[in-house]
Amino acid sequence: MSNERKSTAEVDASEVVSIHDIGPPPLEEDYVNPADKSPRWLLGAHAFGLRFLAGIGFRIGNRSGLAASPPTETIWLNSTLSQWKGKETFSANVWVPSGSSQPSQSGKRPAVINFHGGGFIIGQGTDDSRWADALVSTLGAVVFSVNYRLAPSYPFPTPVEDCVDAIIQVCQLADRYNIDTDRIILSGFSAGATLATSSWIVLEDPGRWDYELPAPAPKIAGLVLYYPPLDWTLDRPQKRKACKRPDLTLPTGLTDLIDASYVYPPLPRRQRTDIRLSPGLMPDELIDRLPPVHLCLCEYDMLLAEGKLFAERLENRSKKVSVRVVEGEKHAWDKPLPLGPKDSVAFEYDIAIAAVKSWIDPV
Repeated sequence: MSNERKSTAEVDASEVVSIHDIGPPPLEEDYVNPADKSPRWLLGAHAFGLRFLAGIGFRIGNRSGLAASPPTETIWLNSTLSQWKGKETFSANVWVPSGSSQPSQSGKRPAVINFHGGGFIIGQGTDDSRWADALVSTLGAVVFSVNYRLAPSYPFPTPVEDCVDAIIQVCQLADRYNIDTDRIILSGFSAGATLATSSWIVLEDPGRWDYELPAPAPKIAGLVLYYPPLDWTLDRPQKRKACKRPDLTLPTGLTDLIDASYVYPPLPRRQRTDIRLSPGLMPDELIDRLPPVHLCLCEYDMLLAEGKLFAERLENRSKKVSVRVVEGEKHAWDKPLPLGPKDSVAFEYDIAIAAVKSWIDPV
């Protein structure tokens, strides 16, 4: 049986590799990120170079094999929560089903609001064009992929705040796109999966950070999270040590750039407990309010352990959670730039969409 056809990998507590079992290093041994000493302009220059190269890779990748569909349109959104407020400060790519794709019996369509990956420093909404295609064709959903502002120019928490703004403003466009606001799904890849989870937290408890939401928070019907970072209180060396194949994890130079760019001013890892930054640390009271969650993790990813631990925690609170572990694959396996995706990608996307269907259209 091929890896991609293997049955759902349910979380087994006896098999979970706990990062916490490794034990935190003594305070004096905390990892010192050399990129924290770099000037912001230099971090920005490095990030710009990576964005340029990634953009080329995604343009080629989206045209490889069966080409991904371009967005139907792009809409501009306002920043109301960030310290850098303004009108039309960031955008979202939109995929609208064709007229031949019939909505549900209610006459309205579900919506999926998606957040791309890229370590908070690179990426754009069209990176997830194949995911959008699958959602449009299989689910008949309207898909919005958000181009939140990136670090280092816009460090934490601005990307989170942009994503919250995007969710609220998309829901205000429900009539324009014929959206059923009771069937709103959040999805994300890597950094975007963190943002999806963090955004849900802010929507549930905006007063924790004295946010005044520009409109009532919508009800979220579920979260689809691909290989999310969930706990920034753990240093990268700890996460690599917990991985079966540390040699296949993201290179240190890249993760140093990501961490220094996004978390600014730098924070000691024991102080990275803000649940907008480390949503896996949300208290039980928020866990108990979570909608259904689907997690897709990668076997050779430094983020595997914290993803499994989060799923185990949800299961222990009797939450609806499904978990997939893609065997023999590393982080962001579904985007092997500049090549087209593997067969396992469409299979895993279908599994995730089947989970979403069970949440929004129960039989």
